[in-house]
Amino acid sequence: MSQFAKVLKVLDLFSEDRTTLAAEEIADLLNVSRPTAFRYVKQLCETGLLAKLAGRYALGAKIIELDYRIRRSEPILQASRPSMKELAQRTAMTVVLCNIYGDEIVHSHHELGGELAPMSLDRGHTMPLFKGASSAVILANLPASRLKRLYERNATHPDLPEGIRDWASFAKHYRRIRKEGHYISREEIDPGLVGIAAPIFNDGQHVVGAITLVYEKGREKLVNEEGYAELVRSCAATITEKIAAAAERTS
Repeated sequence: MSQFAKVLKVLDLFSEDRTTLAAEEIADLLNVSRPTAFRYVKQLCETGLLAKLAGRYALGAKIIELDYRIRRSEPILQASRPSMKELAQRTAMTVVLCNIYGDEIVHSHHELGGELAPMSLDRGHTMPLFKGASSAVILANLPASRLKRLYERNATHPDLPEGIRDWASFAKHYRRIRKEGHYISREEIDPGLVGIAAPIFNDGQHVVGAITLVYEKGREKLVNEEGYAELVRSCAATITEKIAAAAERTS
C-alpha cells in the first residue's frame, strides 16, 4: 500500500457511530505509531479532508465540496440521471444507481417517482456485496478472473447466495444472472422491498454499475415483473450508450 493510500485509510475510520477520533485512537485502529498517526492527520487537516475539534478530529468541509463537484461532473452520474428520472416517473417508483469501486459497490444516486421506498441504504452507503439486485448484476458481469479472486477472498462470507458450495457453483450462479440480463431481489436487504436491476457499462464491455428499480412488496400484484425488467434493461442500455457517447466527445 502506498503512503498516500495509508493516509487516506484514516478517512475510512469515520462513521455514523464514530464521528470524531483522537490521534491516539487513529494510531491504534490503523496499528501505526503515534507520530505516524499525527503526521497523517496533519496532512489531512492541511487539505481540509479532516477538521480539528477540541483536540479530536472529524471529517472536513473539503469532502462536502468534493461531493458537490461529483454530483455535477461525474460522467456516469451525468449520463444516468435523465434516464433514471424518466424511469422513476413512468413507474412511480424509486430508481437507484450503484457503482463499483474496487471491491465495493456504492449507492451513488437515486430518483423518485413517488414516495421514497423505505431503503436503509442511502447515497454514499456501501451495498452488501452478496445481497441485493445491484450487487448481483454487477458481480455477474465482472471478468471471470476478477470474479474468482473475489470468491477466493470471500469463500466463507455469510452472505454468499444459498447453495454456493465452491467456485464452480458460485460461477454458475452469476453466469445465470448474466445470461438473463437482470436480477430480481426480494427482501434481500430491506424487509418489504423488491429490486429489479440491470448492469451498465462504460464501453459496452466493462461493467461500472447498475440501475435498480425499487418498490414495496405490497405492490407485486400490480407489477408486470417481466415488463418492468425490460424497462430497467432498456434504461441501463440507454445509459451505457450515453456513457460511450460522452467518452467519444472527450477523447
